Amino acid sequence: MPASVPGPRALFRGRPLTGAIALLWLTAAGTGSHPAAADVDAEAGDEAGLVPFTAQYRVRFSALPFSARAERSLSRDGEVWLFRSRIDAPLLFLEQETRLVDTPALRALAYRYRQGGLAGRRERLVTFDREAGMVRRSGDKERQHPLIEPAWDPLGWQLALQRALVRDHPDLAAHYAYRVSDGGDYEDYRFAPRGQETITVPAGTFEALRLTRAPVPEGEEATRLWLDPARDYLLLRMELVDEDGRLLTVTLETPPAAAAGGP
Repeated sequence: MPASVPGPRALFRGRPLTGAIALLWLTAAGTGSHPAAADVDAEAGDEAGLVPFTAQYRVRFSALPFSARAERSLSRDGEVWLFRSRIDAPLLFLEQETRLVDTPALRALAYRYRQGGLAGRRERLVTFDREAGMVRRSGDKERQHPLIEPAWDPLGWQLALQRALVRDHPDLAAHYAYRVSDGGDYEDYRFAPRGQETITVPAGTFEALRLTRAPVPEGEEATRLWLDPARDYLLLRMELVDEDGRLLTVTLETPPAAAAGGP
């Protein structure tokens, strides 16, 4: 391997892989701020019901010579919804799960993260204790901090974004903002709709809504999402470019299948 190219372990050293990869697939350090008045946040009720599904993706990172298969699913277990992301590669394993309720509004209860392989072993559990008003993290680094609503984990906010777009369709807001914590400091994720585009991914050709992270905080990744309005804003493609210009892409590989455990 050329000296100018870091090895796979070096690429993943220092923080969980939730960042770009996880469904997907974002987290970083920083302190969040409250959404601006023109933004839409997750406090609004979700008028459209959740629908269970399973979808297959392909994940590619330009700095590595291999790609990975990923699966995202939503299922129901009694009154709780389970939103999962899993990535398997020859030298990498990553799994995330968010437990949510949708009454009276969509809210995250707990978030679990596990990784293994070249990235090293790591496991983390984040709970949103609304009775005590605290977010608590156990596992690799134990921490706690006050819960400021609406609060989301690194996976659940993505489902909340999809539901907000379904709710607002076709009159979308200028921005959608989410306050996210993996048990550390809050970070704001703000995405702006940028219009419709025709895109082709392994699953086929779609008319997609493109969103971009705006603004991009200093030192963090530029992120672009393409979602399918005809399928409840299902993720079709994601592009994430880090500070060194390395590109991570996530593309829908097979059309989603209905999952068991629906209402």
